[in-house]
Amino acid sequence: MRIEIIAFTERGYHLSEKLKGKWMESGELPVFSGDMEERGRHERLEIELHAKTKALPEISETRELSELVGDWFGCTAENFKSGDYDDDSNSVSVGNDAASYKYTNVSCRSDVIIFVGSTGIAVRAIAPFLKHKSEDPAVLVIDEAGHFVISLLSGHLGGGNEWAGIAAHLIGAEPVITTATDNEGAFAVDIFAKENGFAITDFGLAKEVSAKVLRGEKLRIYSDIPMDDLVKKPGITEAETVGIKDIDKADVIISYQSKILESPAPAIRPFNAIGLRLTAKRIYVGIGARKGVDFEDVQKAFESCMKSAGISKDAVAALCSIDLKKNEQGILTFSYKNEIPFVTFTASELESQEGAFAASAFVKSVTGVSNVCERAAAYAASRNGRDRVVVHKQIYGSVTLAVAVQE
Repeated sequence: MRIEIIAFTERGYHLSEKLKGKWMESGELPVFSGDMEERGRHERLEIELHAKTKALPEISETRELSELVGDWFGCTAENFKSGDYDDDSNSVSVGNDAASYKYTNVSCRSDVIIFVGSTGIAVRAIAPFLKHKSEDPAVLVIDEAGHFVISLLSGHLGGGNEWAGIAAHLIGAEPVITTATDNEGAFAVDIFAKENGFAITDFGLAKEVSAKVLRGEKLRIYSDIPMDDLVKKPGITEAETVGIKDIDKADVIISYQSKILESPAPAIRPFNAIGLRLTAKRIYVGIGARKGVDFEDVQKAFESCMKSAGISKDAVAALCSIDLKKNEQGILTFSYKNEIPFVTFTASELESQEGAFAASAFVKSVTGVSNVCERAAAYAASRNGRDRVVVHKQIYGSVTLAVAVQE
């Protein structure tokens, strides 16, 4: 977890030092309850201080503010003369003819950017690099007197509102939150999705859901995942659940099934249902394989398994196995090409998983555990909630797969 703090006056820099000191001492972070790989990103806190003021020449940044911010947004900068390149949707230009840069968006490098100064400086600095609320980092603004902490950007998905609350608490300031659902104390579908490991498929429809909530109208929700244990869920006065037979009436659809997530929306929805689909990224695929397995064999096995089970590959949170397979090239290549995290566990961890699993004396003699794929899938799912094996051990040539869902 990386936080960048930049101040534009000596007084502001001293406030930055105070904030960093208290933050590193407390180690306080927002509560992220997504999957275990996502939570792992937030275990280490890094805070970098920056000054851009003539009052502190010995430490003041010599680079342009646009270059610094571009770096924090994960953009690469290339010096160019005005008009020297054909712009595209992934590039922005900042500067004058004497010192201009082309920035190409790659991925967000910093998680939080804090400006200690005016909102005007912050807005002008970040404007060229904004992409989408699902990708932009959280941006906060703190006045140099330390009275207010404003959540300026990515208040929900980037955790800006939570970060503002923490920063304000540490320096005794007032958090300023402007998102409507927070101010009304109402259900926020983007926060709900983030906290429960669901992916939003249409941000336009997500806005419609929020608008319906703010109008005081009741949502209708269909879910493959039991609602009882979900966090940040709507209250009884905000929503009601519907069954599969009434799914066309649902405003919000939570599923990991391909037939639900990938089917075209009806041309006309009953009761003006919104039909926002949230992909329940709670599927864990356990894998066992012969040594030296080919990537193509893993790919074919995975596709066959997902198709026969009716599970969307977008719902897969991780591929799981025993640590003996952590360097298996065919599996690693599959993980990389499909952008699915690959996690492994020890034999003792897998053996500790309770449940009825297929057993093989041969597998136990080689790995130390009688079953790899089922136990790996169930163990991964159980670390974040209740596990349910939905596909028991399936053999695809040199690959065995099993699937569990976190409920």
